[in-house]
Amino acid sequence: MSVVSTRYARALFQALLADGPGKAGEGLDQLERFAAALAKEGVARQVLMNPAISPEQRERFIQRLADALGLDSRARKLVSLLVDRRRVDMLNDVIQDYRELLDEESGVVRAVVTSAAGLGEAEREAIGRRLEASLGKRIVLEIREDPSLLGGLVVRIGGTVYDGSVRQCLAGFRARLAEV
Repeated sequence: MSVVSTRYARALFQALLADGPGKAGEGLDQLERFAAALAKEGVARQVLMNPAISPEQRERFIQRLADALGLDSRARKLVSLLVDRRRVDMLNDVIQDYRELLDEESGVVRAVVTSAAGLGEAEREAIGRRLEASLGKRIVLEIREDPSLLGGLVVRIGGTVYDGSVRQCLAGFRARLAEV
């Protein structure tokens, strides 16, 4: 993420939030649909990035694509701005920044939980409840697997990492033994 992508995300977020929290959530869906269309249709990306295509033709293309995807006029304007300024590659960063703004507004915290083996539904729910109780916010979990952890969990919330893995415990034990 960058300062520029955050500015784009914040501008759209604030414009849509003025119409209510539901509209702000729809903005994320719209940006994700547009990004998915670009990823799926390589031709669309080529049209938008090709300097040989006139700005008027690109704008008509964006309008047709936006209509087909059901984009709000403000989301379409953001996309047009990204295209005009040759910043289409920044779209995923804008989406990530927008998601963070939406989460902050709705009191949601995203946590990435990495375990050595798959977690069952009951374990996921227990982890979610514990994190919600300790943070006092609603938690959205993303579960990952990393067999190199050997056991335990690593939880990342924002820039903070809580490492309760067996691998980390063994590394600490190894360091204490080396001091003796």
